Amino acid sequence: MKKELGIPLGMERVAIPADAGDLPVPHFIDCFIHDAEDRAEAYGNQPGKGLFIPGDYRYAFQVIQWLLRSETVAKGVSFLEWGSGQGMVAILASLLGLKASGVEIDEKLVWESRELAARYDTLVEFEHGSYDPDSEDLEVVTAEGRDMVYVYPWPGEEAFFLQLFAGTAPAGALLMMCFGPEDIRLYQKKGD
Repeated sequence: MKKELGIPLGMERVAIPADAGDLPVPHFIDCFIHDAEDRAEAYGNQPGKGLFIPGDYRYAFQVIQWLLRSETVAKGVSFLEWGSGQGMVAILASLLGLKASGVEIDEKLVWESRELAARYDTLVEFEHGSYDPDSEDLEVVTAEGRDMVYVYPWPGEEAFFLQLFAGTAPAGALLMMCFGPEDIRLYQKKGD
């Protein structure tokens, strides 16, 4: 069994059914993922200062698809990807009809994500900034006013993101946190 984190007061874990990973992924989504991964390999370690780690994009797509099918979220809700890197999950959310954006500290990756979004004709806003309220000289983008947030934290940062989300998200908002391949956990901020 996977170890569970301490969940902050006012938040609850939302179960993702096992069959969410069986939802169909259209061929063009697989092509997009492969194309983006090829682009990442082409620029190697230049962006991200060695801090770029790809997530499980196919499963993230399936989880967002399940959230839409189960009517847990509706098309058009606001979606934010913290530490967006290439912007893969934000772009996938946009392709599924969400109003997506991303925030990334590495300016080269912000440009890469904008180019990738344009290549696939998606309307995603990517901002050079940080999610960390203690960041200096950068725009800080929290969960305030967001319906959904996605993050793939570095090991040991999971509790930080749960606290940040609990402290800045509106009631009812969802946090999708990736822990590795086919391990996305979903949390919801309870209503006041």
